[in-house]
Amino acid sequence: MQLPKQMDALVLKGVRDFAIESIQVPVPDDDEVICKVDTIFICGTDPHIIAGDFPDFWPTAFPFVPGHEWSGTVVETGKKAYNLGWNEGDRVCGISHCGCGYCEMCIKGRYNICLNYGHEERGHRQYGHYTPGAYAQFMRTSVKSIFKIPDSMPLEYAACVDPLSIALYTVKRSKMQPGDDVLILGTGPQGLMAILCAKALGAGRIFAAGSGDRLKKAGELGALIIDYHKEDVLEKVKELTNGRGVPAVLECAGTEKSITQACLAAAKGGVVSVVGIPHSNPSLPIKRMVLDEVELVGNRANPNTAKATIELLTNNRIDLKSLMTHRFSLKEFGKALDIFEKRQDGAIKVAIKPNGF
Repeated sequence: MQLPKQMDALVLKGVRDFAIESIQVPVPDDDEVICKVDTIFICGTDPHIIAGDFPDFWPTAFPFVPGHEWSGTVVETGKKAYNLGWNEGDRVCGISHCGCGYCEMCIKGRYNICLNYGHEERGHRQYGHYTPGAYAQFMRTSVKSIFKIPDSMPLEYAACVDPLSIALYTVKRSKMQPGDDVLILGTGPQGLMAILCAKALGAGRIFAAGSGDRLKKAGELGALIIDYHKEDVLEKVKELTNGRGVPAVLECAGTEKSITQACLAAAKGGVVSVVGIPHSNPSLPIKRMVLDEVELVGNRANPNTAKATIELLTNNRIDLKSLMTHRFSLKEFGKALDIFEKRQDGAIKVAIKPNGF
């Protein structure tokens, strides 16, 4: 495919300062491909990046193109990428992390915590965070960060593989066993996807704590809902479990209070699996966690779960349709971001279409 020299992209020029501009179409290195972007979903991290909540970290410099929950079609390949089996026309979805491939963590398969994080000169990249991302008509990416999808899967659906595979990783790290009760704190997109993943892996009862329309959606997905505005979450969980708590707690809210609640709601020997990132460090009930052997594990991104996620979607073990609520063109990004942040009109997963509908 003969690519144009210029493309439209969302360019972040500073804190809350962004515009759709024409920039140069990237050229792939040997191990990279260029993809024509079909869909990008707004991630909960994106508004924080745009708002400057991670100064000099995400991103490290301006101007910058964010976006990392995406799908598209390969239109150009580097020589090494081609020799590795990537071809024009391949339909793919992407994830944000690209480990260096050489450090101790990468060799162990834990490339999400690559020891060379933040050093592109050493081979590390994180798309849409400090490496240019997917809010553009074309996306440059290492083949380590993309996955082929079956012809039966719509590209829009495939753009959800990144966040869904994070939810799957969070569930797996809780050591949940089939039939176990699970508590999910937070009913945003990650919490709702965690419900779907826990169901797919055989959870028993799933308790979900949240509020508003998103809590209602959690109920529609099969969770037993707890409105934290109306009930004490910890007391309700203890009541529903005869005082024992739950063996698996998934913390998807990212507040100091919810993380503390998670540690108190876990049963003896239970695991608290945290994906939410609080603005400040919570106070933890360490005495209780030591004496009752409650484990607390952090989860960063989705190492080695994207392929499993694709299989769960392909085999209809998970249905995401009800979470995909809005679609906008790239030029409408400002409106889309406002709807996402304010949760207007039942917004959950809000899609951007850089190349049209």
